[in-house]
Amino acid sequence: MLNNFLISLRVKNAYTVNQIIYGFSKLPLIGKLIPTKFYGFKYFKVISFIIFIIIELIRTFGYKLLYIYIFLLLSLTIYESFDVSYIIHIYIFLALIGSFANTEIFNPTRDKYYLIVLMKMRSKDYIIPNFVYFLGSIFIGQLVSLILLFFNVITWYQALMLVIFTLCIKSIAIAFYFYRMKKKNIIINENKPKSWTLYFGLIISLLLIGYLLPYFNLVIQVNIFYIVFIITLILGVISFRKILTYNNYQYLCKELLKHDNIFVVNKSNNTEQLTTTSRNQITLDKGITSSKRGFAYFHDLFVKRHRKILIDSAKKMTVFILMIGIVLGILIYFIPALKTGVNNFALLLLPYMLFIMYFINTGKNITNAMFMNCDHSMLFYRFYREPKIVLSLFRERLKTVIVINLLPTTVLAIVLAILLFLSGGTSNPLNYIIIILSIISMSIFFSIHNLVLYYLLQPYNIGMEMKSTTYTIASIITYWSCYYISRIEMSTFIFGIIMIIFVILYSIISLFLIYNYAPKTFKLKN
Repeated sequence: MLNNFLISLRVKNAYTVNQIIYGFSKLPLIGKLIPTKFYGFKYFKVISFIIFIIIELIRTFGYKLLYIYIFLLLSLTIYESFDVSYIIHIYIFLALIGSFANTEIFNPTRDKYYLIVLMKMRSKDYIIPNFVYFLGSIFIGQLVSLILLFFNVITWYQALMLVIFTLCIKSIAIAFYFYRMKKKNIIINENKPKSWTLYFGLIISLLLIGYLLPYFNLVIQVNIFYIVFIITLILGVISFRKILTYNNYQYLCKELLKHDNIFVVNKSNNTEQLTTTSRNQITLDKGITSSKRGFAYFHDLFVKRHRKILIDSAKKMTVFILMIGIVLGILIYFIPALKTGVNNFALLLLPYMLFIMYFINTGKNITNAMFMNCDHSMLFYRFYREPKIVLSLFRERLKTVIVINLLPTTVLAIVLAILLFLSGGTSNPLNYIIIILSIISMSIFFSIHNLVLYYLLQPYNIGMEMKSTTYTIASIITYWSCYYISRIEMSTFIFGIIMIIFVILYSIISLFLIYNYAPKTFKLKN
């Protein structure tokens, strides 16, 4: 098995580095500096090995350190005081989320597909050593992260117990999935849950229990954790033995590693299958019409026929925000002690809201639907890429994206203002207006930003694969910019004014770029 594990590492190394080089080769200016025969260089294997080692170190330590810092250390700052029991409490519920959201065995990846499906490696010979390696990286990465970040709060053996608890709970979850396979013949794909509602509902419930209960000093005590740890350790060892001796990996991989689970749709037959799958979400009523003219008429018909795809996620997000607002309002009413915390949170939340809006905004989903169900076919026609048509359609789409995103955003802004009022209000009444207007401005910013990136960097190719490295880099820069801005300590009034002015300026600049460059860049990639 060791030899097979080393082979899998070499394969993973090869395609990871190839992806990096391919991505750089598609960058403007930089891509021209990379020779076409780069893969044949004498020292390419050495360079690729170094890159692979760096990537693995980042995965083992960098990601784990960032994860523990954001979800544990940073989150603890919202409590007035905390001790080791708070760390243990939150960590346990984060581990429970990871137990079903990140299993490795039920994660269909390309290296699994290449080795098991294409190279005919025995499934068990691949899965077992790679799963052990997966657990080992978690053990080392999280143990080092906990000790570095909480060296003055928890002891080394408590940190060790927390990490072992994580490994055990993952093993128990996998053993449970094996049981479901046997009894109900259900193959779990952690990237495509059977029910996204149940999946996100479970995650949100565990997060609420993990982060909300400590507000009321209701945490899992250290002594209780020791008992839970012993029970989990016993079940974990039994489950891990089950994983090592499981004999149905061949069937699991056969079902899990289907082409559609591994690759973005990239063939005509798969495109047809994807179109068939989404057909149920498209209204094909011939009675649908519009009073508009030109490409405004064309776009209006598209929106009316694709309402489920375009608007459903915004409606669900709106309902979710309302539910959270109602729950917090009820808690404030029945537990007056929460007022101070909620009030301070509402006044300081505005910078964080930019980061939250990054996830709430549905612009990427909308542009994806536009490409899949409209532009993918229309871009084959030359007239569709004429400047006046591109600009006309962009204006109509921008209005639609803004309106769709304003539905959950406006509700969020009003809910936050109401919570601020219920929890004691603010000495400056203008803060209510600033909160509402700035959050709406953030929504408009992301609506414009996503559509502008789509038109200027059009990332999809003919086979509906995302093939733009520049688009990916722009998305990553957007994410991290939002994160770092959210860390800025600034009053609600000042941050809100700056945000509103920024969005106005960004809108003007973006429209200038679209008018000058979109007709040249909005086209199908090969």
